Amino acid sequence: METMTTPTKTSDGLLQFGYVANLKNGVYIKELQEKLSDTDQEPTSQELRERANSAEVVLLNRHGYPKDAAGRSIPASKVRFKGFNTGYKLDGKYIFGWFERKNDESDFEGVFWATEQELRAYARLKEKTSRLFKMGDFYFDSIDDCQAFLDDIAKAAIPESWRYKNKQSAINHPILKSYLETIFVKLNKEGKVIKSADGKHVIFNTNLLDKFFHAIYIIAEVQEAEDLEVYMCPRRTAEESYRDFKKYGFPEDIKPTSPKFFEEVNEVIFNPSWKIDKNYSALTHIIEQRIDRFPAHMRTKDSYLLARKLYDAIEYAVAIAQRNYKYIVPIYYPKYNRISFLMPIFLEGTYNSYPDFALVLQTDAENKMYIARTILDLETGYQDARLVAKPDESWLNPVTLK
Repeated sequence: METMTTPTKTSDGLLQFGYVANLKNGVYIKELQEKLSDTDQEPTSQELRERANSAEVVLLNRHGYPKDAAGRSIPASKVRFKGFNTGYKLDGKYIFGWFERKNDESDFEGVFWATEQELRAYARLKEKTSRLFKMGDFYFDSIDDCQAFLDDIAKAAIPESWRYKNKQSAINHPILKSYLETIFVKLNKEGKVIKSADGKHVIFNTNLLDKFFHAIYIIAEVQEAEDLEVYMCPRRTAEESYRDFKKYGFPEDIKPTSPKFFEEVNEVIFNPSWKIDKNYSALTHIIEQRIDRFPAHMRTKDSYLLARKLYDAIEYAVAIAQRNYKYIVPIYYPKYNRISFLMPIFLEGTYNSYPDFALVLQTDAENKMYIARTILDLETGYQDARLVAKPDESWLNPVTLK
């Protein structure tokens, strides 16, 4: 009896090189077209597919070369870039489509378009930053330089606690570190990180005030290669620091604006009349997948008992919020890029201690309800809340959190 076999389906085009992260909506071809916009070349997706299928595969090490310093071919395990010559040219140099992997074990991902010279500049910058201490999008020569930077900001700003009393951290002022990292991401999304005329520096508003009620700004050096842009050696300055502005290539009257978390004040005030959606998947996530955030003595209890305690705790919190509008705290939840709320949860119903955790409520203004999303430990909750404003509720005080 003859056995029928199913033909093996092989990847072609860009997919033979790795995962195409910019495939959706044809972003990859638009990026190539943009790179060649000043030429008379007009690549199409079909043409590019055919060229990728017929091209020789180029394998490079982490420095962007096909051989090591001794002239030896690189082993497959050490290949960091995989690509092909598209045949298109820019300023007389061929454009390649490149895929990169983060380490020797990970998969290749792309695609980005660059000449071999541009790729090597990109590789050099990646190699340089790999030896530096990273704080979000910022790089320092050492952890000590990062500590000194955070110390300087904390000392200059209107006094508040930027560290937890009962939680150890290798970084001084861990709350400030998290704050600055997320503020920068938010400002970048809003287009409020300003680059100097020569492109060598950026400046942004931290949304903090110094002791003289000046807005605290940060200036950082820009280094870039291809699509990689990194920010080195940030330093503090402030509004009306005109010499600093001129020194780093900014106009004297520059006024970087602060991030915008809400349009109207009612967006950051919890409405106790709205319902709270506690759907099955949310409860599964909160009670079963986040059971490690419950008190240790409750983790072995049945899910329905924990759900009952959670329902009661939510009712108690809403009752208090009806009498104290500050009780449930607004937070900026980066995952959803919107304002959510942080509700304290006291599972035992006693209020002479600290909450067991905080419940994240996502706002659904269209349906006038809140959706229970996840639970956070109090330290993480404070960091998310501090982005919007310094909480003044006693249950979310970093100095006394246990």
